[in-house]
Amino acid sequence: MTLKSLKASLRDKGKVALSEVDGNKLWQVFESGEKLSTGLNVLIGARSTGKTHTLDRLSATIENVKYIKQFSLVQQGEDAYERAFKGDVERQRSVIIDDYLSGLKTVLDDVMKIDPVANDKAVERYVATLVKSAEEADRRDAFSKTTLFDAENFSIGQTKVLQDLIASVRQVIENVEFKAIIDKHLDSQSLKRLARELIELLWARTLENSKMNQVNEVIKDVKHGLKMRTAAVPVEDVDLYKISMDEKRIQRFREIVDFLKREAVVFQESIQGFRVEAKKEPFSGAGEIKEVSGVRTSFAAAFRKYGDPYDYLRELMSDESLTRSELYKLFVKISYRILNKDGFEVSGGERSEFRLLQEIANAQNYDILLIDEPESSFDNIFLNSNVNQILKDISEVMPVVVVTHNSTVGASVGADYVLYTSKELEKGKTVYRIYSGHPTDKQLLSTDGKAINSHEVMLNSLEAGIAPYESRRKGYEAIKN
Repeated sequence: MTLKSLKASLRDKGKVALSEVDGNKLWQVFESGEKLSTGLNVLIGARSTGKTHTLDRLSATIENVKYIKQFSLVQQGEDAYERAFKGDVERQRSVIIDDYLSGLKTVLDDVMKIDPVANDKAVERYVATLVKSAEEADRRDAFSKTTLFDAENFSIGQTKVLQDLIASVRQVIENVEFKAIIDKHLDSQSLKRLARELIELLWARTLENSKMNQVNEVIKDVKHGLKMRTAAVPVEDVDLYKISMDEKRIQRFREIVDFLKREAVVFQESIQGFRVEAKKEPFSGAGEIKEVSGVRTSFAAAFRKYGDPYDYLRELMSDESLTRSELYKLFVKISYRILNKDGFEVSGGERSEFRLLQEIANAQNYDILLIDEPESSFDNIFLNSNVNQILKDISEVMPVVVVTHNSTVGASVGADYVLYTSKELEKGKTVYRIYSGHPTDKQLLSTDGKAINSHEVMLNSLEAGIAPYESRRKGYEAIKN
């Protein structure tokens, strides 16, 4: 403990704690004895001294590692990079969009059960048998004159609305977060009595439906027996109310999809000065639908009917290669834009910056973060104002190891531990060593007892040496206003 080390620590508020327990600890990572800090580690060294090799060893030794390799986020081919970038953004936010379209999925699941052709045929059979039965009314025999010959089945009532209502009342009763407000306006005992009465009503309706189902089975058997014993034509059963409601559902489905096709922003998220924006809009061609589906099939015929949502749905349902549970994704196009702090779409370099920030942020799901030379792809202002702060934040909850040659990262990030890789010649043989120590240590030490001057190592690795550093410092002073 020295005055200089105290001053260095006090410059970085992240290292000021009330007790030793709040500080970072060292832990052994390799069998040869090398250690890392549980906080932020900076790995420096000359070219070809084993820095990347050390990261590779760490990645192979430790489980659940997030490893951002050098140049992995840099733009290569424009088209390929654009596809990869958009695909990555979409995957990161697919759950949010699925949640947004969940309402459409529920409606779609209901509408897909409707068969308009079958409904039309049922009405036609009903009308035809009704007319024929009227024409032959004077020739009916004893079997066709029985009450059950033309009896209609009982209409089975739906209990879903009642079940949903019970669930809603139960949620109000059991809610803890807003209990004070609920109790202010509603008496809990009254709510419980309401829930009991609704449950008893559900039991009664369920029992009634069970009875009607059994009676319908009896009526069906009796009608079949009577039909076999007479030449008279029975009137076909048809639920005209259900058919009418099916038509209403189809019309409502068209209205919902037409509304969804209207262009609008449905999701926004801010990430370190960038803004992710998801926009909904109609598909402009069959190719866009095919891209979203991920299925190798033609959508040309379906797109011709895209203007009528229900006709479009029937066309999609006729394609056996499409999974019906995924059809809800093919009605509206969800496109993503990444905007910079000025509100414009990001450039190629900014896309790389965004991907790095997102990769670093996602690292909190892992046990350790490894980054190989982030400065090889990004400018110093971005590194200092964005990357350094995120690295510091993450290092508070997990170990971070950064390989760098850049003083903006290496000297300004506020490392908790420094590692230096060295390639040395001893007795005609090349020896690779890792020296390590705290940023305020005068010397860095290797596991075999070797020592090296910290000041010289830092200046050589991050500033190209003492002389160039002093020259640049004087140059900056000369132009200072």
